[in-house]
Amino acid sequence: MEIEEFTGLVHLTEKLGLISHFNVMDILSQIGTAENRFIDPKILIQNNYLTPWQISKIVAGEGSLLLFDGYQLLGPIGFGKLGRLYKAKKIDTGETVALKVLRKRHLGDEFETLNFLRQAEILKDIDHPNIIKTLDLSTGNGNTPPYFSMEWVRGGSIYDWLEVKTFLSCPEACLIMEEISKTLVFFQKLGITHGNLSGTKILFENHSQPKLNNFRYGTIFDPKTGKIQSQPDLSFDYSGLARHTKKTPSNSQSDIFFAGCLFYHMLTGKSLLPGSYQKRKKMYNSDEFTLMFNKEFEKTLPSEILGVIKNMISLDPKSRYTDFIQVQIAIQAIQKKIKADYLNNSDGKESTIFLVMNSDKNKTLIKAYMQNRGFRILQANNLSQALDVYKREPFRHLILELDNYLSIKDAFTKIVNESEMRRLTLHTVFLLKGRKPINIPARHGNTFIEKPIDFSLVMEQILAYEKA
Repeated sequence: MEIEEFTGLVHLTEKLGLISHFNVMDILSQIGTAENRFIDPKILIQNNYLTPWQISKIVAGEGSLLLFDGYQLLGPIGFGKLGRLYKAKKIDTGETVALKVLRKRHLGDEFETLNFLRQAEILKDIDHPNIIKTLDLSTGNGNTPPYFSMEWVRGGSIYDWLEVKTFLSCPEACLIMEEISKTLVFFQKLGITHGNLSGTKILFENHSQPKLNNFRYGTIFDPKTGKIQSQPDLSFDYSGLARHTKKTPSNSQSDIFFAGCLFYHMLTGKSLLPGSYQKRKKMYNSDEFTLMFNKEFEKTLPSEILGVIKNMISLDPKSRYTDFIQVQIAIQAIQKKIKADYLNNSDGKESTIFLVMNSDKNKTLIKAYMQNRGFRILQANNLSQALDVYKREPFRHLILELDNYLSIKDAFTKIVNESEMRRLTLHTVFLLKGRKPINIPARHGNTFIEKPIDFSLVMEQILAYEKA
């Protein structure tokens, strides 16, 4: 952009109220000394004056649309059936918020407007660390559509986490599900259910604090008598479940079913329900309600946790937990068992297992199996890399998958013979194709297991070494 164009852009942003006069003077003083007559407008992005989306709107002549009833729109986040969601900044305070605005096509539709505002109305007077707070709510006027603002949560949704990590360990998933259960117990005591629980409705401020959002489909009832005071139409998934079972369970039990689906997804990296709207619709309307299990990955989970999930996702409401107090108690029992069975190290430190695996599939499964029992996992592509890490940060267990011992013979023999490894407490588990090679250096702390890998046998050897 020519320097004259850039200067005009900067003055326009000031006129629109997007950049203060002080910042405009600072920007112009910097470019005034530039030898090059061409200025890249990205410097406004790099210095956090504007977002790329804002610049595109200004260049397109739509800069005035960036201001909305005391808010500066920073960029779109998503679009729902009823509203558009933006990241925004409150102009008078500078606070970053999530701003949801009713779509134009619903303006004047009282029914849809009330539906849109319902999620904000339900949460506006409720204060809980695990919910996304409603900060501002407006029913709109002739010039401004209805909207509400919510606290900005930086960490993304559960689904965003799973895109990066694929699956969560049992300790991680149990901690998240325990917090979700506690929150829904809190709402149960207030006489409110969620009504549309899924990974998109749960965001994270940090790894241990899920924040629930959008109770628009929730039932409001008298917590003493159970009498329903407000019941919107069932959400798409909840009505599909009710249609298939030919029963209309309480929304609390439907919350439990979909929380169980989410729990399974976190632990296995696979959703029990079809991902697309059309596929779920076809399933809900069919004679068979077919959940998609990840049987191979289930082998990495403690049996107790599978029992809890199967109860939560039982299609018969009579076989399902009746409330989230029961879910919370069950998860706490699993957490105690994992801690008692696997994490009682004599020195109180978290045990680390280092993996050097040939097969990506075996690497993923054994990593999940060990993480699900509370172990910290490190990985390398070869033995030399693992031993380099060991010199800097000693770990307890090394699991080596071998098709041929000759591939690591020199490195392993060298490290044993020329260092203190012979006397150190590193436990090496050899996963071998066939019998134990006779030329592996003898040392205390070698374990040999023939493939195919039996995860329980590997764990048995690791726990025996931990106790020893």
